[in-house]
Amino acid sequence: MTNQELYDLIELPAPVRAKYEAWDTQGLSVLDDELFSRLVTRSQWADAYKGLEARLGEDPGHVRLLWEELNIAVRQYPRWQEKGIPLEIYRDTIAFATRYLKDGLAAYGDYCFTAGWWFPRHLALELFRLGSLEFELFPAEEGPRVYLHIPTDASLAPEAIDDSIRRFRDFAARFYPEWKDADLYCDSWMISPAVRPLLRPGSHILAFQDRFQVLSVNTDSMGAVNWVFPGHKEPYDQLPEGSSLQKSMKAFLVAGGKPGWAEGRMK
Repeated sequence: MTNQELYDLIELPAPVRAKYEAWDTQGLSVLDDELFSRLVTRSQWADAYKGLEARLGEDPGHVRLLWEELNIAVRQYPRWQEKGIPLEIYRDTIAFATRYLKDGLAAYGDYCFTAGWWFPRHLALELFRLGSLEFELFPAEEGPRVYLHIPTDASLAPEAIDDSIRRFRDFAARFYPEWKDADLYCDSWMISPAVRPLLRPGSHILAFQDRFQVLSVNTDSMGAVNWVFPGHKEPYDQLPEGSSLQKSMKAFLVAGGKPGWAEGRMK
């Protein structure tokens, strides 16, 4: 896998690709073996990410940081091959980068990458996109658990969720057998009890909530605002109303409500 092959595979936006291809030929990478190793090691990737930011210096929109992370994705590809994981899963997982670039363009008017701190999970082969959802292999003290993550372009239709979970069970049985029967967890605003009254009957988010037993809630969290209104902040009375959820959550926020954040285990 070369950089150019990866750009083709994940359909990197042309303006960003042009920058990356120029940097590819200029030897601008600040990534050495030590930093590379730390960025794909769970216990070290948070500090290593800060180190990468410091080495890069001024980096508007973290576009160059993403280039370095895609360099890691290329260097890691032989690990996917060694495990026999299909190219389609590699593509869908690493295309996280393209999705966030496009989300950044829609929210802020220019290509940017706001999830560089999260991407090491994908790069370390500890998070995989399978259908609508992403699945993170999480080595908890009490034993393996799997966290579901909901991409911004995911379908939450019940049949899509069922298909995604089935794909994960098949994937784990083949490539990570120690995880095939692990409990499934979710840590998201989508399963917060405070969000429930804002949803219409028949809502796919409501059906998704019903799959989980809530274990803990951060009632003060306002993190949902970033997801429901990407690119927008206070004042809340100026938030858009482009969907029924935006309309109901806007009224909730204006009235002083807090959507909260919850962790749950799939029933």
